[in-house]
Order: sequence, then structure tokens, then C-alpha cells
Amino acid sequence: MFDYRVSVGKYQAGDAEPLTHICFNRLEPFSLPSLFMLLVIVPATLSTFLNGHHPLFLRLGFAFATYHGVLLTSITLYRLSPLHPLAKYPGPIRLKLSTWWVYQMATRGKRHEFIRALHEHYAADVIRTGKCLLFRPNEISIRDASAIAPIMGPNGLPKGPMWDGRARYSTDRLLIGWRDPTMHAKRRQPWTRGLSTAAIKDYEPTLAERVTQLVDLVSTRRGEIVDLADMFRKFSFDFMGDMAFGGGFELMRDGDVHDFMRMMQAGTKDSVLTETIPWFSYHAPTNLSALVDAATLRATERIMKGTTRKDLFHYLNNDDGALELSPPLSAVIPEGALVTIAGSDTTSATLSNALYLLLTHPNVYRRVQEEIDRFYPPDENSLDCKFHPKMRILDAVINETLRLYPVVPSGSQRATQRKGFHLDSCYIPPYTTVRVHTWSIHRDSRNFSPSPNSFWPDRWLIASNLNADKYHPCPETFTHNTDAFHPFSYGPANCVGKNLAMKELKMAITHLLHRVNVRLAEGYDVREWDQGVKDFFTMDVGGLPVVISPREAEKHEAED
Repeated sequence: MFDYRVSVGKYQAGDAEPLTHICFNRLEPFSLPSLFMLLVIVPATLSTFLNGHHPLFLRLGFAFATYHGVLLTSITLYRLSPLHPLAKYPGPIRLKLSTWWVYQMATRGKRHEFIRALHEHYAADVIRTGKCLLFRPNEISIRDASAIAPIMGPNGLPKGPMWDGRARYSTDRLLIGWRDPTMHAKRRQPWTRGLSTAAIKDYEPTLAERVTQLVDLVSTRRGEIVDLADMFRKFSFDFMGDMAFGGGFELMRDGDVHDFMRMMQAGTKDSVLTETIPWFSYHAPTNLSALVDAATLRATERIMKGTTRKDLFHYLNNDDGALELSPPLSAVIPEGALVTIAGSDTTSATLSNALYLLLTHPNVYRRVQEEIDRFYPPDENSLDCKFHPKMRILDAVINETLRLYPVVPSGSQRATQRKGFHLDSCYIPPYTTVRVHTWSIHRDSRNFSPSPNSFWPDRWLIASNLNADKYHPCPETFTHNTDAFHPFSYGPANCVGKNLAMKELKMAITHLLHRVNVRLAEGYDVREWDQGVKDFFTMDVGGLPVVISPREAEKHEAED
């Protein structure tokens, strides 16, 4: 038998484990040497203090079992105890103990639905949704529209540790990865200039060329089954490459010969792990490396060759001379990957969602097409954006699409620091990560009713005091809280390219429906769409099989 006393002082073998728990809690050691020291070296050293004449492997086994057993017990009791800073907030026990369950849902792309179901189950606006760091307090999800401005506004909380994971703890980060508000604001300046109203106006000819190419391509496949979602991905990827650094990608023309789409989708899935468990980014591989390298190559070529067209790199590289000191190329070139990846998948997903909703709501489809024809008769160029501000039905359709399918369904993470944060509805303790859950807020009947889960663009027309009665009478009970609507995030860290995205959406939908008619392919089960909608931080969608027919041909057939 072992003598369980240690040979020094009065301390016992189990006394080191709570100290290790405290060390993890306060210091958050992430590196492999630190973890190896605390989880391997310490219990191995304790085994030398055990008295007895048993073999070394038995003493090591006993020391490791005792050490890790007490450590896990300490962690479990702390996370479930009323002493935990988030003890008052409801949530499943398994989420209080481990982030594994959230990670499982996130890898399946169903985190947005899972979190909303928890809010509904507990009938609570604040719930506990699992660990984000190793031992510090958990993450909470908030389903309260009044929390959007305080948490995400100018005086709100900085970005959370998921951005450390996505940036792999690099000190040379892209714009989106900066948690420090001052550094983020500094790095955002050239982006703001490059995505201003005047700059976007300069991008319109390039966008028109790509929209024309898209519609021409689908028009040539009359009568065939076309995956419109795939076409939208290629279109958006090509345009973002043009807008960012003067071209270089030709997915619509050549197909995805370099496997960029697969790499981008695989890379976004990889990021789920590093954002859910940030410290693992030190050790996890990424499928985005090849895509980042390709985008970096295009950016390097753009800088070496120059261009006569003002693209986004014109501003990122300070070619406009707005800054006293130009940033180093090592800081500018990687931003090309951010432009291409972040800008293309979000817009293409929204285009796909909008067309799916229109195709499953024929009356709305007809009204949008009638509005397009009214502003763009045969002698008008449907690639001209001059009528977009007057197209109220199209605007309502896009807003309703973004309400039902926000491009970042679970919201962008924020975090408290050494001090907690007071809201009207709750107190957020120090070192707590927070998400204002966009998917839940957008589908909350307290913000949008009636039918918060249904596609009803007229709600936007009614709220704007526009005449929608001839299509859908205003119900007696009507709620439309525009303060709850934040599809492009909110505050100083919101989507810097939202105006460009709206331009892209409106031009693509207008020109497509002006030139062709679209219908769902025979036999397509519309229930597959929501099954294919995935939340990998940004939204991903499945295939959208459609059949295209030129509008002129259908008019002639109707006359015959």
C-alpha cells in the first residue's frame, strides 16, 4: 500500500491541484510548454514524494490519477457552484461544464438554431452558452435588442478572445482581427476611404461588367438546371478580386480550377475550432493557407504592376496620400485575403437567400419584377444604379432577407475586461465573453410581428408609411423595431463594406430579373434550403437548383 503522505511538510498530494486550477483561472497559460509543465511535470514531480516501495509506473499512475482527478473535480464544482460569476444565468449543465457541445453544434453549422432554441427553452434573454476560454467565466448569449447599442456601440465592449483564435494570436493582424479599439480605428481609416460613397461610385463599372458576365452565363444555359448559389459565389469572388486589387480571379469564366471555393468553405469550418477554443489556434492547421497565399500573390502583382483604376488597394496602400506615412507592404498585402474571403461569401449567401425567398413566394417575385420593369423599361440600362434608392419593394425584400438570414447569424463576440459591465437587464462579470445573438433578436416577436419567422417584405413598407395595403393589409397588431435590426453588426466595428454589399445585391438582382425568369428546378424540396443554411461565423448556404428562361422568349410564347 502507498503511504499517501508526502515527504515534505504537512502538505498532501492533492493540494497542488486546486493551485493549478487557480493558475489556469488567473493566468490562462496557452503555450504547449506551459500546459506540459502544469499537466505533466507537476504530477510527475509529485510522484517522487510518495512513500512506498512500489514500481515507478504505479507511483506515476497514482500521482497522475489523483492530480487530474482532483483538478477535474475542482473545475466541475466551481463551474456548477453558486460561486461562479454566471451562476444566476440559466443554461444546460453540459454547457456550464464544457465548450464541447457548442463546438459540436458549430462544426455542424447549427449553432444559431441551437442558441435560439436555448433562449426559447429557458424563456430568458440572457443564457449561459459554454466556455470560451479555459477556466475563466463562460460565454453568455443575449437576446435583448436594447443591449445592442450599449454592448456594440462606441462606448461598448471590445471584441472578444475568439478574434485572438481566428488571428492565431498574431501581433500583425488584419483589420477584422484587432481587439484593441484604438488600433482597430486606426487600421480602419483606409478602408473607410476605400469604401466611401465616392469610392464605391468608381467601382460601379467593374461591378456592372461582372453582373453582365453573370447574367450572360446563366442566360446561355436556358432549360438546364443551374446551381444559382454556386454561380453567385463565383460572381462575388471574381468581383471582390477586381475591386480589391484589379482582378486576377476568373471563376465564372474558367471554373474553380484552383479549388478556391472548397478551400474557403473548409477554412471557415476550421475557424470554428479556433474561435470556439481560441488557444487551440496555436496548434491547429488551416485550409485557408493556400487561399490566403493566392490572394497575397494577386495583391503583390497588383502593387508591382500598378493600375490606372482606383481599386481598394489604392487606398490601403495610401496611393491617395491621405496618410503622412504609408503602411509597410507586409501589412497591406494580407488585407487582400480579407477583402476576397470576407467580402465574397457574405454577399453571395445573401443573394442566394434572396432568390430562394423570391422563388418560394411567387407574388413577391412578381411585384419585384414589376418594379424593375417600371424603372427600367426596354430603353433603360438595368445596370445603372440611379433608380435603386426609389425601388422600395426591392429594398424591402433585401432587408427582409437580411432579417431572416443575417450574414453573421450568431453575432460578433465581445468581452468584458477587468471591470464588469452593467446593462439594464443584467450585469456582465469581468472576463466574460458576450454575443448579442442576431438570429434570435431578428426572429423575436417582440421586435418583428406578426409572423417573425416568415418572409413578409411588406412589414418594411408599412413601417415606412408606404402604401402596401393593396398587397397585404396592415394587421391590427404590428411591431417593427428597427433598433433590433443589425445584419451588418453595429458600432465602430460594424461591416465597413455594407454600402458596397447593398450596391452589389441591388444591381445583381435587378439585372438578373430584368433579363431572365427564374424558377426552382422540378422536384426540388424547399425544405432542403434551411437544412443547408450553416453558421460558420458567416453564413454558408447549400445549392439552389433553378431553371433559367429569357424573358423575351416567354413573352413571345405567351403571345402565341
